[in-house]
Amino acid sequence: MNEPQTNISFKNVRNAFYVYCDMIKRHGKGREGASDVGFYIDNVILISITCEIGLKALLVFENKHSHGHYLNELFNELSSQMRKSIIQCTSYELDYFNKALSENKDHFIKWRYYYESHQLVANYGFILKLFYSIKAHLDEIKPELSVPAH
Repeated sequence: MNEPQTNISFKNVRNAFYVYCDMIKRHGKGREGASDVGFYIDNVILISITCEIGLKALLVFENKHSHGHYLNELFNELSSQMRKSIIQCTSYELDYFNKALSENKDHFIKWRYYYESHQLVANYGFILKLFYSIKAHLDEIKPELSVPAH
């Protein structure tokens, strides 16, 4: 029997985002002898899950709670003002952003099982800019502004 769904506080999901940010920072330093392919696969997976958690943190801040892994669906649940601000921060044109977001929506799902597919493609530059845009927005939200769980 499934447990009833509980709301996650903004503080908890925001803190989870920053745990992943720390992992990205440490991973970026690399380790001696690591392959370039492994590093790339790790980064696609890690940055994609971090974007997912960051979008969920922004949704909780807006008093919305969402589930799932698809970045485009999570992004589209944000307020129009937040969506516009994130897009502007990436410096992409709207059409390009929407197309790239759709094409890169499910990297966490696909890339964690990279060995099951022969044709994985990621727009690493896009996903990285999306990550930095989400991070910039969460960095601006002070912990004292967090919305309490219901």
